[in-house]
Amino acid sequence: MNWETLRNHFPDQWVLFEAIEAHSDNGRRMVDRISVINNYEQGKEALEEYKVIHKKEPHRELYVAHTSKTELEIIERKWLGVRI
Repeated sequence: MNWETLRNHFPDQWVLFEAIEAHSDNGRRMVDRISVINNYEQGKEALEEYKVIHKKEPHRELYVAHTSKTELEIIERKWLGVRI
């Protein structure tokens, strides 16, 4: 599914989703194919579930967004320093 289809299925809700297919373009992450994990009325609930899943499986590309946004805007961050 893509973002437009997701928005139609879950109008005016928070969603936790995984990017199944994505690419980078000028410092932005472009998500081509999405798998919905869950939907929520409150963003806090979505972020709590994100933290639980991310801790268990940090390799997954997970995002939380509200479907009122017509387009996903995911800015890539560059990490500086050493992660331990």
